Amino acid sequence: MSDHPEARTDDLMRRLAHFAHGIDIAMAALPIPIALPKGEISLIGDYLPAIIRAYEIVDEQPLPEVQQAAAVTSLLHWITAAELALGYALSGAEHRADAAVLNCLLGEQILADLMEALVDPEGTEPPQD
Repeated sequence: MSDHPEARTDDLMRRLAHFAHGIDIAMAALPIPIALPKGEISLIGDYLPAIIRAYEIVDEQPLPEVQQAAAVTSLLHWITAAELALGYALSGAEHRADAAVLNCLLGEQILADLMEALVDPEGTEPPQD
């Protein structure tokens, strides 16, 4: 038996944890901060339900439409990636692992755009030297 599925699952969990860290920062930076579980938690058992709850309430944030869409989309990408990673761990179907990675990559880019907008809501350019 190969160690590939176990190594792939570990990689997916690391990717999800990295993406989750960015989500923690973004949710804390919202006009009405959304607190997510911290410390020694299970990404699937503890964090996934919290992200689903954040997804359900994030549309109540007083944000411009584009930022609102970015917040919702980044959370949805994390939820989907987590569910696909779990599906991969249970089935070993490579397409699920590949799709989980893709959701992490796309979601992290959308999240980066959201965090930039939250930090610089006016979209002003830094001074040029």
